Amino acid sequence: MGWGWIDMGYLEDKKRARTFYRYFSKIYDYINPIFYSKEMRDKVVEMGRLTRDMRVVEVGCGTGFTSEGIIKAIGIENLVALDQSIHMYKKAKEKFHLNFVWGDAENLPFKDDMFDGAISAGSIEYWPNPQKGIEEMYRVIKPGSWAVIIGPNKPKNTFFRWMAESIMLFPTVEEYVTWYEQAGFKDIEVVEIGPNRLWKRLAVIVAGKK
Repeated sequence: MGWGWIDMGYLEDKKRARTFYRYFSKIYDYINPIFYSKEMRDKVVEMGRLTRDMRVVEVGCGTGFTSEGIIKAIGIENLVALDQSIHMYKKAKEKFHLNFVWGDAENLPFKDDMFDGAISAGSIEYWPNPQKGIEEMYRVIKPGSWAVIIGPNKPKNTFFRWMAESIMLFPTVEEYVTWYEQAGFKDIEVVEIGPNRLWKRLAVIVAGKK
């Protein structure tokens, strides 16, 4: 194999990402809390303005960590969970009987203006075209609804940035905001956040209103 995959990040290729998560799903729940805490999840849900009567789509549900927080806010019957990795979903299914749809974040299999909100946690870093994914979230939510994404923050250190970006996407805050603006979102909010004091800006939460 050549080194061309470094240009976009090894796991931004959807086929490679699915293969990776086929095996990583077995240990994901043990590793994930190191980088993505319950407090971070609570902030994501808070920024989505979720209430009990809302129907929400989760784009990239993984093993259901964020799903749990969304369910507490809106009820399990109101959540539609989507993922491209059936192996990750199977882990989620062990915890909840989710309304699951297999699908691609960049081509959501839903009608326009279908949901009262959209949330995506830890998924954008695997999207080859994040602009398209954000535009899809905008398309499927109703006017006045909010879409929230949490993803990794670009490392400041040059070496760590190179290493990180050789694996997956690590956008800057400015890139997140630009993608949201170009998709049509208004009232954009940004929070840099992390699981502890050492990694207090490990991730970025972005919320926007349609």
